[in-house]
Amino acid sequence: MPWKIIILLGILPVVAYWLGRYFFYQKSQRQIGAVDCRLSVEDYAKKISYAGKIPRSLVGRRTASALAEISLAAAYELLKSDHPQPVRIRNRADTWAQIVAPFSILIAVFGILVGRPATVCIAAAVVVNAVVALMKFTSRSIAKHASERAIVLLRSARIPRAEDETSIELCIRALTWK
Repeated sequence: MPWKIIILLGILPVVAYWLGRYFFYQKSQRQIGAVDCRLSVEDYAKKISYAGKIPRSLVGRRTASALAEISLAAAYELLKSDHPQPVRIRNRADTWAQIVAPFSILIAVFGILVGRPATVCIAAAVVVNAVVALMKFTSRSIAKHASERAIVLLRSARIPRAEDETSIELCIRALTWK
């Protein structure tokens, strides 16, 4: 009986996180993220003086979502000097969200396969995923702060077309829910 209550209480932040991610990140990225901005990621990184490493997945891309990711990375680099601990917490939450969620489900499945009680295995996976969702929610304020800095960087870069700048700005705001 207590395992069912733990599962119920643990699933609430997970569902809230996934609903927020779907409505505020995935839907807007699908609609706006594919806009061709006629500016490559490398050129944009030079315009905003981003000295960090550009991920291989973004090299040569010209979409609004790729430019938004570089803007946000540059903003995190700027914030790292002012607020190192919150930026580290947000980066840790992002890493945990990518690694822990699938890994906990895998461990729960293997636990069920070797004969452990299914409710205990599912409860453990749900609690771990709830902790990750709460980490993402609580560190969202630094992501919003970084997005505001990224928008300032975007405006200082002077993108030639106003529509492209608006698309990139909307993608930056959506990336806080990633």
